[in-house]
Amino acid sequence: MNPPPTHFTSFFSSVIACLLACFFGWACSSDNPQIILKKAAPQAKADFMVRKEVRTIAFGSCANPELDMPLLSVAVRRKPDLFIWLGDNVYADTKDVSVLEEKHRALGVHPDFLNLKSNTRMLATWDDHDFGWNDAGRHYSLKKESKEVFLAFWEEPFDSPRRQHPGIYTSYLFDGGRQDVHVILLDMRSFRDDLLPAQEVHLQGTNNIAYAADYEAYRNGDSTLLGSAQWAWLEKQLDVKADVRVIATSTQFGIEWNGYESWANFPHEQEKMAQMIHQSKTNQRRMGQRVTPVIFISGDVHYGEISAWTSRFATQATDTLFDITSSGITSKWDFATPNAHRLDGPLMDNNIGILEIGRPGQAQVVAQLWDVKGKMRISRDIVK
Repeated sequence: MNPPPTHFTSFFSSVIACLLACFFGWACSSDNPQIILKKAAPQAKADFMVRKEVRTIAFGSCANPELDMPLLSVAVRRKPDLFIWLGDNVYADTKDVSVLEEKHRALGVHPDFLNLKSNTRMLATWDDHDFGWNDAGRHYSLKKESKEVFLAFWEEPFDSPRRQHPGIYTSYLFDGGRQDVHVILLDMRSFRDDLLPAQEVHLQGTNNIAYAADYEAYRNGDSTLLGSAQWAWLEKQLDVKADVRVIATSTQFGIEWNGYESWANFPHEQEKMAQMIHQSKTNQRRMGQRVTPVIFISGDVHYGEISAWTSRFATQATDTLFDITSSGITSKWDFATPNAHRLDGPLMDNNIGILEIGRPGQAQVVAQLWDVKGKMRISRDIVK
């Protein structure tokens, strides 16, 4: 048999040399063809993968376990696949860990809570009053101890990713039905910088009630709500493949600045969220995938409403972000703040929120608010 041509042998040797060079980090000679090998990027994953169909999500916030909670029975009658607690699940406001523990114990033995727990799966994040102190952020002195109380009460597994990093942010992908539902629970407390106190700013609320603003909005980008680690985690979560994505944020995302706590106090963070979601959707289009709708749910304010907010960098209709606020389970307020982004509400009665996902004959996602009498007070097609 004749030996292979010399030029073929030389080329084959060069290829092998370059492959070895790439593998060991050596440099290839400029005289030889350069071959670069790259590993495929790992597929983004939620913290928890759950084989469960999710077609109805109930949610609420602002509960005092010293009072009756008939709204939890309203939720049970809607037969939700999930109930998401959005924060202020108890009112502790303390710098004593034993008080935090006692407030959670009171919730844990409440008959309305136990009825809900026995009928559906519950997820939870916190807001200031169950974090431990009114309007508190990263400087709250008991935030590590508060985290342990929170995780113990909500029966977080010992191997949970939540226990491996500061804060309580986490995510779930429910992939047991026709549509995969991705739920992201943000931590709006553990990493948030101090708020800027307002100076003699007066605003007009509903019911002809004027009020003084507590806080001003930051005018620069040197402050944060979520912190760098949570932002990096969230960016990866937005690459998780799903049919619907729900982001739970204890304070309102989609409203205009109103002088109280909200994302609007950190407009650069609000814009960052919008741009990150827009980039995720752009990547999906580029890869020929169906674009995943993103819906925000929030609490905190002691009334209910639906808001729609659009970033100044938005380029198309799907960049509008909806925020469904449900508050409170037991708490009420005597006025609602101004909100030019409000589509529905304000609902000043106690309420819970419902997301209906992929129901036959309906829009893909329908948002609702229900009152204590079991009456649906607000309904809007969010994703058609």
